[in-house]
Amino acid sequence: MKGRLERYLTGLWYSQRRVPLWLRALVPVYRAVAASRWRPSHERPPCPVIVVGNITVGGSGKTPVVAALARLLAQAGHAPAVISRGYGGRNGDEPRAVTPSSDPESVGDEPVLLARRAGCAVWVCRDRRAALDAARSGGADVVLSDDGLQHPRLPRSYEICVVDGLRGLGNGRLLPAGPLRQPVDRLDSVDQVLVKQAAGEAAEYRAAATPFAVAPGRPYLLGGGRSDDTFPAQAEFDAVCAIGNPDSFFALLEALGYRFRARAFPDHHAFAANDFKAMEGPLLVTEKDAVKLERLAGLPRTWVLPIEARLPEPVRVAVLAHVREFLRHE
Repeated sequence: MKGRLERYLTGLWYSQRRVPLWLRALVPVYRAVAASRWRPSHERPPCPVIVVGNITVGGSGKTPVVAALARLLAQAGHAPAVISRGYGGRNGDEPRAVTPSSDPESVGDEPVLLARRAGCAVWVCRDRRAALDAARSGGADVVLSDDGLQHPRLPRSYEICVVDGLRGLGNGRLLPAGPLRQPVDRLDSVDQVLVKQAAGEAAEYRAAATPFAVAPGRPYLLGGGRSDDTFPAQAEFDAVCAIGNPDSFFALLEALGYRFRARAFPDHHAFAANDFKAMEGPLLVTEKDAVKLERLAGLPRTWVLPIEARLPEPVRVAVLAHVREFLRHE
């Protein structure tokens, strides 16, 4: 049911189809509720807090951006930490530390991926302010929030909004008539708008936006394998993903010249062995999905495609300059 509804709304939001009246009628209700909840914090955070989020429902590429920024900050001599709500996990009001071996069903799939790729401490909590306090207590001098543009209780010093270059902002309408969680003019208040370019896309969103590339790495076997194991690039395989924008994954595979059968599941889908009964294999999956699939037995031979965000130099310089300036005035 969730999958069918997701496909229906996505097809509506990212097309020229007329939005049904009943969905348009609900927009003022959503706008009023969102406005009542969004009271931006003017509190100065205890350290530089960089929020990386989006204003649309679904994936936009923010998690690879968070990982890239964490590595950038660590290379510059800082002690970064990542905080997240841990969507899809069983998180309460107490912060929990995430490790590369944490159970994604408990803490969420994206936090586990970040614990592996960001190279720094990761904390999850429904209350991002509590997660911030835990990160600070753990020794972080810079905190990155994976999502959180719509989380008013979290004080922040810098905001980055990531827009998917393939989908853009859809029909530009607020939920539920469109994919927007906040009005388009929310972008005017953030410090950086980054547009993810996938599969050679050269979309332009607005003059203030900066495009960035996502680069695929070399596929590796799920669960490890011999050093001479090579992905069968010429074979036809099942491309499996449960991410916010599966089309971006499939478009990337097409650009790489792969032949595949597209197998999309709802975002954050909890995979079960039955999901793969009709698949011939081999499988190629995203790293986000791999953290869940590695706990399943009986899968066909499965490969994982790593993705890395390549941030332009002006973005890297601006973020580091902000952190230096903030810390200089502590």
